[in-house]
Amino acid sequence: MTVATGGRWREATMGWFTEGSGHEGYVVCVFADGMFGAGGKHMEISLMSPDGKVIGENDDPDSQAWRPPSQVVGWRVACSCEPFKKHVVLDPLWTRVWDPVEEDLTRYLIYAGAPSSDDPSYVSDRDDLEPLFLAQWHSHIAPDLHLHTIQTLGEQIKTVEAQLDEAVAAARAEGLSWDKIGRAYGVTRQGARKRWDAQEPDREQ
Repeated sequence: MTVATGGRWREATMGWFTEGSGHEGYVVCVFADGMFGAGGKHMEISLMSPDGKVIGENDDPDSQAWRPPSQVVGWRVACSCEPFKKHVVLDPLWTRVWDPVEEDLTRYLIYAGAPSSDDPSYVSDRDDLEPLFLAQWHSHIAPDLHLHTIQTLGEQIKTVEAQLDEAVAAARAEGLSWDKIGRAYGVTRQGARKRWDAQEPDREQ
């Protein structure tokens, strides 16, 4: 799995994260009865309900908390959306095929080994599949990333504007004219005076 931080990807073991989104993306295995699975250990995939709850051993004594990779029928990209406290399973479904010649990533068909293979647990580690899964997840989180960028830049602008206002006030306190301040800022004398102190009478033209 990979993590995105400040637009750059780095290696991780749990899922995909990106600064400012509050989301964790990962790939879940799909079983025929609509249940999901993620994580676990060799030849055992931890069972997960559609709402993202991991099924524990004590939740239901009559049901297993894990399933073997041979029961995986497909995969979906999922996201734990922390800001909204919800679990989202994204479309499309990547369907498992049992013959390598039938694999067709353009049609969302994946070959993950024979029934005895543990490969279904690790399809997200495949170099050719991970970018496709990431693209789906990134499309899901894109709106939040835009909002985060707007918020971050807005805060930076406010900070710079406050510093600018302080610098102008200090310049005026030292007797500098609106003409000189305006030229330094790239506007006219009138523009500078209107920007910072429209009520102040001209002390120097």
